[in-house]
Amino acid sequence: MNLTVKDMAALLNVSGKTIYRMIQNDTIPCFRVSGQWRFDKIEISSWLEDNRSFSKKVHITKPSLEDEEIISISEFMLRGGIYYNIPTGSKQSVILNCLNHIKTRIPDMKTRDLMALIMDRENLCSTAVGHGIAVPHPKTFESFTSVSYIALCHLKKPIPFGAMDNEDVSTLFFIFPRSERRFLRIQSVLLRLLKDEDVLSAVKQVLPQNIITHILFKKEAEMFGKVPQ
Repeated sequence: MNLTVKDMAALLNVSGKTIYRMIQNDTIPCFRVSGQWRFDKIEISSWLEDNRSFSKKVHITKPSLEDEEIISISEFMLRGGIYYNIPTGSKQSVILNCLNHIKTRIPDMKTRDLMALIMDRENLCSTAVGHGIAVPHPKTFESFTSVSYIALCHLKKPIPFGAMDNEDVSTLFFIFPRSERRFLRIQSVLLRLLKDEDVLSAVKQVLPQNIITHILFKKEAEMFGKVPQ
C-alpha cells in the first residue's frame, strides 16, 4: 500500500510543507507516481523504527562537517563492492556470509559484533523492502567508517526474510555510514532509486559491477538533477 503526502503528514502529525521539506532533503523514503510523491508503507514502517532507535542515541543538532559528505550511491557501491553467489541457509548465516565477504573491503569491521546488532534489528522488524530485496542494518550503530560504503550481495538462491510482500529475498544491500544521521539519508536515497524500474531490473539481473554502478550514476543524475548532498 502506498501513502500520499497528506497521509504522511497525518501519520507524523506535521504539515504537508514539512513532508515536502523532508523529501527535498532526502530524509524520508519516497518515490514518484505520475508526478506525485508516494510512500511505501513497508519502507515507512522500517524507517519509523530506525528513527525511533537512532533518536534515543543521537541528539539532532546542526549538521557537522562529517555530514557534508556527498551522497552518491554509485560511488559508495564502488567502495563497498558487489558480491555474487553468497551461500544460502538461515537468515543469520546468510548475513554472516555476506559480512565475511564484505570484510575484504572493510578490514576493520568487527563481523560477529555487527551481525549480532543486525539480528537485533531483524528481530524487531524485517529489513526486507519488497521485490526480493533487503537492507540489513543494526538497530543502532556502535562504530562508523571514515567514508561511507554500500555493499551489494547476491545470494545463490532466495531465502525467506519475513518480507511483508511475502517474496523471498535474494539481494541484500549493506550500508556502512559515517554517522547515524548519514545512514538514514543514504537509506532514503537508495530506496528512492530502487523504485526506478531500470535500477531495480539492473540489480535483480545480477549484472557486473561496472554496469550497475554506471546505471546508478546516470539515474542519480536524472532523478536528482545532481548528486544529492
